[in-house]
Amino acid sequence: MRNYEFRTLTKQDLPQLGSWLQLPHVKVWWGDAEQQVALIEKDMNNTAVDMLIVALSGRPFAYIRHHDAHLFQMPEYGDLPVGTRVIATFVGDPDFLGQGHAVGYIETFIRDLRLHYPLVAVAAGTTDTRMIGVYSQAGFHKRRFAPTSDGRLVQVMTHH
Repeated sequence: MRNYEFRTLTKQDLPQLGSWLQLPHVKVWWGDAEQQVALIEKDMNNTAVDMLIVALSGRPFAYIRHHDAHLFQMPEYGDLPVGTRVIATFVGDPDFLGQGHAVGYIETFIRDLRLHYPLVAVAAGTTDTRMIGVYSQAGFHKRRFAPTSDGRLVQVMTHH
């Protein structure tokens, strides 16, 4: 098992995050990099949202965040029980793609998160078969398809 490191996102991480968000493998799912960085920076002041940088051997390569499923009134999570946490994540550094790191750090992160929360959920784009596969390998189960507030259809998955 690899020793993944998780540390709180800081303002000093925003340029790196912005460059990751501009990469094609991230941008296709996360959209406009500048808009995402602005939203992330805004959420840095929200103590209900935990945002972390994932590193391996001191090298940052991914971003992950989690919050209460009902914090932002996202319709795709409306049926989930109180106390459910939602994660969102991506591998930013392309050198870490295709080597099992996403499954590895998600499994590690979820193992700790589940000590404090009974259910963890994620929503992946229905055509994002790569991440649906990653989440499945990390122990998530398909729950249902659901529309987001902007009308996109997502695959809601839960880890319990």
